[in-house]
Amino acid sequence: MTRYHRQIRFPHFGEQSQRQLQQLHVFVIGVGALGSGIAEQLVRSGVGKLTIVDKDVVHLSNLHRQSGYVEADAEAMKPKVFALKERLAMMNHEVTIEPLYEEVTARNIEGILEELQPDIVLDGLDRFETRYLVNEATRKLDIPYIYGAVVGSQLSVFPISHDGPCLHCVMPDVPETMESCDLNGVLPPAVHLASSFVVAEVFYYLMHGDFSYQMTTSDIHQGKVKKISIQSLKEADCPVCAQHQFMRLQNKQLKSTQLLCGGVFQFRLAPEQFEAAISKEVAILIDNPFVKRFRLEACDMTLYQDGRLLVYGAEDIHTAQSVARQLFEHPIPI
Repeated sequence: MTRYHRQIRFPHFGEQSQRQLQQLHVFVIGVGALGSGIAEQLVRSGVGKLTIVDKDVVHLSNLHRQSGYVEADAEAMKPKVFALKERLAMMNHEVTIEPLYEEVTARNIEGILEELQPDIVLDGLDRFETRYLVNEATRKLDIPYIYGAVVGSQLSVFPISHDGPCLHCVMPDVPETMESCDLNGVLPPAVHLASSFVVAEVFYYLMHGDFSYQMTTSDIHQGKVKKISIQSLKEADCPVCAQHQFMRLQNKQLKSTQLLCGGVFQFRLAPEQFEAAISKEVAILIDNPFVKRFRLEACDMTLYQDGRLLVYGAEDIHTAQSVARQLFEHPIPI
């Protein structure tokens, strides 16, 4: 174990915690800024198996804070999970790394977790709705989950398991504050600090045999870090962890049209449209096996392998629909 000698030398960690880490299967959901930072620290530390899941590709605007990617990944619009696996494998060939390039929804999250059976789920997400979905799935399947979130200069991290409060206990309602770094910006040090706190909670678990049950918050603009106990926040009548009412898991209907952060419109098309002929009026900017990028008039479009179509630069839903209808040689209803 000479590779990990320095962390083993820490007396409270030692060889026992290192062996536990090397037997651990960690599932990181979302590998943007937070998730890629979490993944890197775990791989360098010698985690046994790492599953990384994300639906997105690398963009140039990611690179200032997402340490797992380089310019070539953005130029090729490479799926994050494949680009990240390449980098992680160069860091530590001893770790088993499994990438999942797909969108996590109520339709598939239980099946994925039941099949892979990770020991712990770590949060690298940027949408609260998906976090609440993960909270329900991990509570139903009794898998520990560490929540992490960053926006602007602020971050928060806390562990969730059967002995403590779940996300619904701590935040019964989806926060109304804007959560997207597209609108609020994000500072790289806040991201890297948050990823370290998430991994620190994993290490705490290995060293103590249980979680800290503390929420860590920080604001690097204000220069503040706080820790508070969350045990008292556990609700005896919580619909999720007490009554086992998993409403989000039960809602399998996906929205066919959705306004995303940053004024981006998303349409769900049939996956076979990925191979459909494109109109001659449309400029093809990127065409690879995973994603295609187009430009028509003042709008850009990204078509994913699973049929998700994103339209950028449209003033309203009607303009976005009009542009989307002109994408294919044989127009389809949108």
